[in-house]
Amino acid sequence: MVPLAVEQTGPTLGDVADHLDHVREIAGPGCVGLSGTHDSGAAHPQDLADAAGYPHLIAELLRRGWPETDITQLTWGNVQRVLRTADFAAQTAQQRREPSTATITDLDG
Repeated sequence: MVPLAVEQTGPTLGDVADHLDHVREIAGPGCVGLSGTHDSGAAHPQDLADAAGYPHLIAELLRRGWPETDITQLTWGNVQRVLRTADFAAQTAQQRREPSTATITDLDG
């Protein structure tokens, strides 16, 4: 997840696009997603102060030649895949063992 904060990506939308280009080149399109960090108090790049700026970023990435499949992975596909995998892992773990019967009072001892 690429945080959209000036400290990580730079102050402009073009800097963010450059950063995403680099991450995609190094890690591959299946390993990059957006982390808005809009509730973190961090300074955000120009035109990306909130999610309303995402269309500008997507337009820039398309202008740079990103295929729509990579855009889909960036904006939701990769996060969805990770969440699905985590849910599957959690369900599998639940099936392998009995639910815990521990209570908070058990921890006070």
